Amino acid sequence: MADLFGEEDDQQDMEEEEEDDEEEDILDMGEDEGVHQQDVLLMRFCPHDSSMLYPKEDKRNKSLLYACRLCRYTEPSPNQPLVYRNEKKKEIGNILHTVPSAISDDPTLARSQKANCANCGHNEAVFFQSDVAQQDSLALIFVCCNCDHKWVN
Repeated sequence: MADLFGEEDDQQDMEEEEEDDEEEDILDMGEDEGVHQQDVLLMRFCPHDSSMLYPKEDKRNKSLLYACRLCRYTEPSPNQPLVYRNEKKKEIGNILHTVPSAISDDPTLARSQKANCANCGHNEAVFFQSDVAQQDSLALIFVCCNCDHKWVN
């Protein structure tokens, strides 16, 4: 009988270990008091064709809508968060130092024979459009082929 009790104890220990292993497999996310259920953004779906609704700005009312790309169904955002516009502008003067000096040797760039370098007076320069777009004008960066002086025209 001692063997029977020993085997029963072993079996009971194994069952307890299996229960502990199952509990360890469950990830406890806990409850974050800072997150309320209404603040959680969930994916929204179209009631007509079950496709996903994408955020869209209502420019006239300056509000957020969710719109279906297939059937043009729209619905307002439930908590109406603000729609922000973030414009980033770079100053061209700060960009000139990022242009490499050896760029004047690049055969793929356009060349001008009428550009006058303020540094050495040479009239040949390569030029290209900057990645910084000014609001109403086109910004061209020139690099002198003689002295590698850079300027914006």
